[in-house]
Amino acid sequence: MKTKVALIVVALFGIAAIVFFSSAFVVEEGKQVIVTEFGKPVNDVRTAGLHFKSPFIQEVHSLEKRLLPWDGAPESMQTKDKKRIDIDVWARWRIVEPMTFFEKVRTEQRGQKILDDLVDSAVRDVVAQHNLIDVVRNSNNELEYEIEDTDRSAADRVEHGRDVVEEKILEGVDLKEYGMELVKVRIKRVNYVESVRKTVYERMISERLRIARLYDSEAKEEENRIVGATQKELDQIQGEMQKESAEIRGKADAEVIRMTAEAYGKSPEFFEFLRRLEVLKTTLGRDTRLILSTDSELFQLLKEPSESEAIDINAAE
Repeated sequence: MKTKVALIVVALFGIAAIVFFSSAFVVEEGKQVIVTEFGKPVNDVRTAGLHFKSPFIQEVHSLEKRLLPWDGAPESMQTKDKKRIDIDVWARWRIVEPMTFFEKVRTEQRGQKILDDLVDSAVRDVVAQHNLIDVVRNSNNELEYEIEDTDRSAADRVEHGRDVVEEKILEGVDLKEYGMELVKVRIKRVNYVESVRKTVYERMISERLRIARLYDSEAKEEENRIVGATQKELDQIQGEMQKESAEIRGKADAEVIRMTAEAYGKSPEFFEFLRRLEVLKTTLGRDTRLILSTDSELFQLLKEPSESEAIDINAAE
């Protein structure tokens, strides 16, 4: 009898445990749960923690409560100024009405497909209403590589800006009927289509070459200015040098003449003798042949100096 009672108690505890584990479920942080009964949603649970449902006949379906990423494929489209571009967009969305979402969308994968259609359509509509410069830039501030003589046409002036374009894309996507909310849209990449990239690159190369030639011209002009200024300064220095040299030479020559005249005044015979020696030095060379008469002064000087000249030389010494 006791054994039967124990078995009954154990069976009851087992049944209670099965019922408990079938009815209890845990909602994790960042998750929300839809409770269905025979496949039909009957309740949604958005708070984390331990919760209960009817055992065996109800099921739980977990959905993400946090932001979900969406990254579309690049799409080819045309801007207002007739520029054909490839544009790549990413977005963030979340499930705000889990019951509606489960009834109409069911899974996050289907939600991504809905975004593919709606976001791409909104991007195409908004881009078609704006010039390319609005999709690319936010302001008309001068770029770092932009030169002063760059001439911007009206189509190259930012009218609204990239932030406005992204905001209009966000406003153009309505997901309330699906229980979803689009939180943010950003343009990731913008590029010309392949058919016009080559032309654009050639125009960019031509523009860069034009700027390079402008810099070369300015550099050549600066070089000529520096060379001219340097040559002018050099000529001025050389002129002052020649002037100073002439003054020094003039003073030196005057001093030599003065000293020579003073010395000549003290002993004219000695200087006359030196003059004759200088004449001989200039006239006679290693291979010189000189024919002199016996009464020539040079002959007499070469033969022997007169007594009076020897006396004068000794006196000069």
